[in-house]
Amino acid sequence: MIKLKGMYDSMLRCIISEDMDAVDFVKEFDEVRGKGKRFLPGAKVVLDFGARPLSEELIRDIMSDLVWSSGMYVAAWITYDAATQDLLKRIGLPTSEPAPSARTNERALGGTLLLQRSLRSGQRVEHAGDVIVAGHVNDGAEVLASGHVTVLGRLNGLVHAGNNGDETASVIARSMEALQVRIGTKIGSLDRDERWWGKMVIVRVSEGSVFIDYWPAVKSENRDENAG
Repeated sequence: MIKLKGMYDSMLRCIISEDMDAVDFVKEFDEVRGKGKRFLPGAKVVLDFGARPLSEELIRDIMSDLVWSSGMYVAAWITYDAATQDLLKRIGLPTSEPAPSARTNERALGGTLLLQRSLRSGQRVEHAGDVIVAGHVNDGAEVLASGHVTVLGRLNGLVHAGNNGDETASVIARSMEALQVRIGTKIGSLDRDERWWGKMVIVRVSEGSVFIDYWPAVKSENRDENAG
């Protein structure tokens, strides 16, 4: 199944189901072109494949049967499959979520990418802005963001916040279980025996070093317990 949704800056998001069989693509492309014949020509579109892997042949089919035939302009090809991201980059296609313009209402999205899913090994997310993962970042998965990264589940994989060199970015995890965290140009290493392991933490750069601490709410609770 393929869905079209509105985005900021008058862009459209074309969501292509991960479970859709490749043999159904032609039929689905026909339906999308039919429904969008009045607004797709010249429209900026983000093609979102979720975690679906793409082959060179499938990419060619998408270009010829959907992109060129509809007249759309593809602002980004989004997939969390790392091998496909590398393939798209070799071909020269954009793979990062486009950042909203300065005039876009920041509260609407504000450059924040919300992933309502967990990331499995081999999946990678790159985003120009903040990223919130409402799930786990499993071992072998990667999140690279120019802004802050918040993981509302377990953080086992690699996270690089401020990957454009911004050391004011931070990493927040509900359960810190990663051996390494990157912020800007700095790398922080953790050990399973440290008191932070498996705890709710915030990681940031302070005075040139990577600093880790409990979530403010957890820190406050610990103080209250000690005081009692």
